[in-house]
Amino acid sequence: MDISKLLEKAKEAAERRNYDYAIALYLQACELDPDSVTARRELRAVEIRVAKEKPPGMLAKAKLMGKVGQAHTMLATKKYDAAIKAAEEALQIDPGSMSAQMLVGRAGVAANYKNMAMAVFEDVCNAKGGGDKKVHGEALRELAYLLEGAARVPEAMARWEELRRIVPDDREATQKIRDLSATSMTKKIETASAGAGKGSIARTISKSSDEASRLQRDAQDIRTDDDMKAALKDTLDDIAKRPEDARLYGKLGDLYKRAENYEEAKKAYETAKSKDAANPQWKIIKLDDLEICKMTRDVNALAQKAKAGDASARDLYGRKRTALIEYKLSSFVEREKQYATDSRIKYELGACYFDLAELKKDNSLYDQAIMRYQFTYKDPKFRQESGLRMGIAFTKKGQYDLALKRFEETLGGLEIKDERWKNLMYSKADTLELMGKLQDSLAAFLQIYELDVAFKDVSKRVENLQKKVQSGTSA
Repeated sequence: MDISKLLEKAKEAAERRNYDYAIALYLQACELDPDSVTARRELRAVEIRVAKEKPPGMLAKAKLMGKVGQAHTMLATKKYDAAIKAAEEALQIDPGSMSAQMLVGRAGVAANYKNMAMAVFEDVCNAKGGGDKKVHGEALRELAYLLEGAARVPEAMARWEELRRIVPDDREATQKIRDLSATSMTKKIETASAGAGKGSIARTISKSSDEASRLQRDAQDIRTDDDMKAALKDTLDDIAKRPEDARLYGKLGDLYKRAENYEEAKKAYETAKSKDAANPQWKIIKLDDLEICKMTRDVNALAQKAKAGDASARDLYGRKRTALIEYKLSSFVEREKQYATDSRIKYELGACYFDLAELKKDNSLYDQAIMRYQFTYKDPKFRQESGLRMGIAFTKKGQYDLALKRFEETLGGLEIKDERWKNLMYSKADTLELMGKLQDSLAAFLQIYELDVAFKDVSKRVENLQKKVQSGTSA
């Protein structure tokens, strides 16, 4: 839709300092053409001008939080245009709100307004997330994906590299740089081949074919022994050229670990640690993860024997599993000290406390788990599992109302009744039964039963509750 006349009118209103009218016109333009970069950016420019002349007060900031919350809800329920509208209302209060801008961008991606979304994330990146490293990193990640989708590979790589400068140990950024490097090199070779080797560019690229093959090998999954041997050889060749590069020894350790050659992996990680002593990742992440991997393999082997009926293996399994969780706990406590805002570390530490609380029947450990899950619940990647475990922990401590609130809020964010939904609904039903709310508990279990009669022991739970309800027995 042609919104050019509307934009001209809005611009004239802004120049006359009739800001309210200008903003209303720009919002109308955005509604008519949601993917318009010009409308969105000119709107934001006017809002910034207004905010500088009349900064938002305390009441306005409270309203801002309400609008941001509303936008989150709309986005979670897939009402993308409504989410954008709510976030834009928040930005009228404070155009510098990074959370509101991120919501506009994410809703734009979901609604396929990719040009607008790209511009929004670029603005957040240029503002460095308002000084918030986490927001800056999230915007870079979103923008890199959009650029890659638009076949703007060099720009996507630049954003991933910027993210890696901010978060040096971001694995996704490292992998993406490798993948896109390989893609870029492959396209150059294909272009050169199509030219039948004509010209100096084609000859130069032809000479780089070995390097392209190497990059592709780095990027691809290692599926066979030959793949592993080639990757090890590449890395050892690199080490011969750059023997002081700790990252190469780290890569070598990763490869040996994947091949389950734990002794060589340990040597490689220890060498990396000696060459980069100030970097905590070698000890509290790489070396500890290696030990956790070995212990997990042993525990899994004992679990199989115990399942087959080996009584001695069953006893040993219990002891080894407890030792594994305690080792993980000590490691992740140290990681949390080094990377206090890392959601994955917080989540894993919460899981350690949760599992140990179950093993030792120690309710005080649930408090430590809850503390971490309250942090990771805000992260979409960990929200459902954090909500489930937090609710279970509240139930174990007898805090049933808090448990129900957490289950219901988490269920509210799920659109599909998948395994996550069934686990949350099961725990909710279990809590309702413990509270003596048998009818409500039965109704919740029946929702699962209707979808999957074989889920856990739901059939038995339904049968028992029906008998209790019919006989008037209380839980």
